[in-house]
Amino acid sequence: MKQQAARQLGHVGITTIAFLGLNWLNELVFIQFEQSSGINWVFLPAGIRLLATLLFGFAGFVGLLLAGFYLNFHHFAFQDEARAVYGAVAGAGGPYLAYLFAKHWFDLGPRLGNLTAGRLLFTGVLCGIMSPAFHHAFMWVQTGLVDWTALAAMITGDIVGILIVLTLAKGLITLTDPRDVDAHLR
Repeated sequence: MKQQAARQLGHVGITTIAFLGLNWLNELVFIQFEQSSGINWVFLPAGIRLLATLLFGFAGFVGLLLAGFYLNFHHFAFQDEARAVYGAVAGAGGPYLAYLFAKHWFDLGPRLGNLTAGRLLFTGVLCGIMSPAFHHAFMWVQTGLVDWTALAAMITGDIVGILIVLTLAKGLITLTDPRDVDAHLR
């Protein structure tokens, strides 16, 4: 029981650190593609959102939520606390729901088994739509307005970031899987 709890806490920590690290890298490398504060046409941390939930399930969701709270309250300049909270919830909840759908529809196994290129694309696009849609749905409920340009930028940035990160991760997992080394050397 203690080992399971420690493992889950480790997954939360890995997720939080990976998300914050990729957010820093994204701001460093892709700042010129920023549409507005926190909204970028290329958003690599979105890939960690889905990867963390695919690999760690609910612990990934918790790590994303913690990273979202940290960034939204201490890094980005939101007009009010409600927006900071629902931004973090949307950022963690969208990928977790996409993961649950993919897990059910594609019978995903450990180490992203059964996640073919087509399924990766579908799951990435689904996740890339869900988080921004949730974020802007919350905003619409709060303000009655939707910033369509920001929504388009978020969806595009999330999908691009997801596809970059998950493609790299799937490649690394495949290349480092000792059971498949012979198959990759042929």
